[in-house]
Amino acid sequence: MEITFAQYANAFPMFILIFCRVAGLFIMSPIFSKQNIPMYWKIMFSILLSYVIFGFESFTATPQIDSPLNLFIFIIKELIIGFIFGYMTTVMFSAILLAGQLIDTQIGFGMVNILDPQNNIQVPLLGNFNNIIALLLFLIINGHHTLIKLLVTSFEMIPIGQVMLNQDIYLDLVTLFSQAFELAFKMSLPIVGAALITESVMGLMSKSIPQMNIFAIGIPAKIFIGLITLFFFIPAYIGLLRGSFSNMLKNIKSVMEAMMHK
Repeated sequence: MEITFAQYANAFPMFILIFCRVAGLFIMSPIFSKQNIPMYWKIMFSILLSYVIFGFESFTATPQIDSPLNLFIFIIKELIIGFIFGYMTTVMFSAILLAGQLIDTQIGFGMVNILDPQNNIQVPLLGNFNNIIALLLFLIINGHHTLIKLLVTSFEMIPIGQVMLNQDIYLDLVTLFSQAFELAFKMSLPIVGAALITESVMGLMSKSIPQMNIFAIGIPAKIFIGLITLFFFIPAYIGLLRGSFSNMLKNIKSVMEAMMHK
């Protein structure tokens, strides 16, 4: 159905609320909030997506907006929904950086941090490497498309202004945190294990051959073995990340169901 300009003008507050939910995701999600993407591009895409949602979504229940204060409350609610969706993706990618920090500490890169121009923070060397792999995999499996589809679906499941914040949401977020720590542990375990075995072997060698300079040999050996182990476990990482991203998207849908007005 074609919508006239006059109808858009009358429904402008509704468009603002849709834009707030979309913008909340684009502000928080590490997929869409990269700092190397110009801000006006993000704003334009948020407006375009909001326009599409507003034009093609049928809103059976519209909020009663009778004052600026009421509109402000609805804006805060919609921003919270977008922030929650974006924050859930941020948690998973933060777990990948945590795994890189654990790996770097064990193999000798603990003091080597690099500047991530996308997030403007100091990140571990191998953590940034793992993060790039995870981001590429997320794009390859069309995770960004699925995330946008979930956002569009949220307008059907959670009508404008009818969000419910209950304990089920917090339980889902706690589950997501536990999965994030589990992901960080699984990603770092092979390299950390190889580094510990290398340290044990070097300790035995230092006792057997006291004349050997263990510091001159041990540190390069740990780095070499750690990098070789990382290279061989990249296929396993890809499979692990696929499952983690799938669980993350399922958790987002579960949170959407918990926010539904019952």
